[in-house]
Amino acid sequence: MAGIPAPRKTSHVDRKLVKRAVKISLDDLREKNSGLFISSRAIQIRSYAPDLAKTLAGLILSSSDLNFQGECFSLLGLQSQEVGTENVENCIKERIVSIIEMNDKKQHKTNEVEPFLFEDDRVHGVELQENNKENE
Repeated sequence: MAGIPAPRKTSHVDRKLVKRAVKISLDDLREKNSGLFISSRAIQIRSYAPDLAKTLAGLILSSSDLNFQGECFSLLGLQSQEVGTENVENCIKERIVSIIEMNDKKQHKTNEVEPFLFEDDRVHGVELQENNKENE
């Protein structure tokens, strides 16, 4: 009668490699299925995105300042022929949802600056670092 082989003892290095492979696989799965693997907190926050987008679009579109509107449309990446209530709302909502999902993927104990919806992250990070140095 053939005996059942004893389980192979795994070394610390093997366990570390397996953990890393699983983490990479899960990260890849999350990346390919964006929005399916987010925390319940992010889902709750994301549920407010449509109302927030509608409010922001209303503020932008109701402004009588054409320079302000043009700057907003530019930041949203919209051309003048694409401007309409639904397009502006959808664009804002997509940005809000993507930022929520991106921030949810990050580990909670990082010291990284969270990205803003309408700013260049590199510029903001430099300004933040300069302000922190001045306050020290």
